[in-house]
Amino acid sequence: MRTSDQPDEIRQAAIETEQLFSEYSPSLVRYLRTGLRDATEIEDLAQETFIRYFQARSNGEKIENPKGWLYRVGRRLAVDHAKKARPVLLDDEGWRGVEAGRAEPAGADDGEQSQRWSHLPWHVLSEMEKECLLLRAEGLTFREVADVLDVSMSSAASYVARAIKKFQRAVPKTSETPDHRRTTPLR
Repeated sequence: MRTSDQPDEIRQAAIETEQLFSEYSPSLVRYLRTGLRDATEIEDLAQETFIRYFQARSNGEKIENPKGWLYRVGRRLAVDHAKKARPVLLDDEGWRGVEAGRAEPAGADDGEQSQRWSHLPWHVLSEMEKECLLLRAEGLTFREVADVLDVSMSSAASYVARAIKKFQRAVPKTSETPDHRRTTPLR
């Protein structure tokens, strides 16, 4: 690469990174929130993800699927961070939350959506089923989910399908009949 091309490449990388940040930052932060609780750490990891994107593009790296790349790098940063983190001592309420499998996937900012997600039995899912379902909830395609988690596309689809089936088995169905329907036949 010629040195005179470098400023153009850096400028283009900055423009791309800024556009991706405005489009995907809220979604990436929501996704990272499912594994971490400290808002500052989550923001730092999200920013580090975009910095790495900028660095990769500045160095001429071709990135075919920027959205998938961002989630893959963000996930790896979160996993590395969790490995280095010191154990957190939980009180009784904290343990009840862990046991209930409380998570805040997509739309967690929205009160009603958050409430519906928090009542799901997350504990019945394997880690990979949960990851696939959360990424799909953030709007990633099965191909992007597969790229982020380094599995085949059919495996990603299978994990999501199994997660949904497990939720369906674990969540009791209500047998209530809406008020506007009759429960007994007319005579």
